Amino acid sequence: MHKYFSCVILIFVFLLEVESAFSQTFNPYQHAYQGWDGDKIKKASPFRAFLNKFSANISIGYGRTFYTMKPQNDVLEGGASLVLLGDYTTGSDTVPGIGIINWLNSPEVVNSPSDPYATNAGQILNADSAEIKYAGSGFNIPFRLNVQFDIDRFRIGGGISYELHGINRLNPKGQGTQAYEPNFNTTPMFRYYFFLGGKVYHLLGWDYNVDVEIGKVKYGNQYNKSALSNGLYFSLGLPLEYEMSEYFWFFVRPAFEFKNYAISVNEGISATSFQYKQPALYVHVGVRMKIPEIKRCPVKSCRTQLKHVHGGQEFRGQPFFKEQNPKIGELYPELEMNKRKNQEKSMRKN
Repeated sequence: MHKYFSCVILIFVFLLEVESAFSQTFNPYQHAYQGWDGDKIKKASPFRAFLNKFSANISIGYGRTFYTMKPQNDVLEGGASLVLLGDYTTGSDTVPGIGIINWLNSPEVVNSPSDPYATNAGQILNADSAEIKYAGSGFNIPFRLNVQFDIDRFRIGGGISYELHGINRLNPKGQGTQAYEPNFNTTPMFRYYFFLGGKVYHLLGWDYNVDVEIGKVKYGNQYNKSALSNGLYFSLGLPLEYEMSEYFWFFVRPAFEFKNYAISVNEGISATSFQYKQPALYVHVGVRMKIPEIKRCPVKSCRTQLKHVHGGQEFRGQPFFKEQNPKIGELYPELEMNKRKNQEKSMRKN
């Protein structure tokens, strides 16, 4: 009996040794650099290491721009469009004088007696008697691309954006019953900007950031560019980033933006410049990517999923968009290349 027990113990110990040796050969959790002198491992290319300090951000979004107009001149209702009046006199059925239409984006002087705006008296809203005010909003669909330089938890960068902007009618909030109808439905906008920000908190895989963006908007052809002037715009954003890997992030950036512009009219009306504020709310959704400082493992038969070494050269075991050094329970049971091969085999059989 003692002999049988001893044999069982020996067999058990032997199996443990075999299992240990097998695990050392194929264990994905094994230290990737075991057996290598750290001084002999080739370092990453200085150029790739430098590029790794930059991130590229691509996003699409949606926004709402809010308009408020408070004309200082009297306004004529009743025609195809609201008319901002200059000096005028009223008769029984006419309003001779000079007026402005499309004063939101492309002012046009109407001063001909035969002009329908000048011959249709309609209703005149007197700016001296009560406030004249129009308010409304429009939509924005921005496509953004920017590059940032990462310094520890801080970032600085710049980018460009192409944006489609549409505006609805502006309804009267003071005197009057007629809405202001813009003479366009949508217009493109282009902008370039610079930003500065940083990470302030991390929770459950999410990085909470704050950034400030400053830039310039170029309005589309629906705006009279010779009459339009605008300064810089300012945006305060709160980007939330989810780290898919050390090279790839998904982010959502809610932001509040403030910008304004002025439209000048050089003839026919006492007010020569109209000031418009354009506060806006945005939500941008996109991805942030870094160029890895080390290359992907070129050995097709290698199943190591961690960063590891071949011939003194360090390589990645994962695509750039996956966790580069997964922990226990995070390893992928099957490499992507093998998944594709098995799927192709299954399709051929079917």
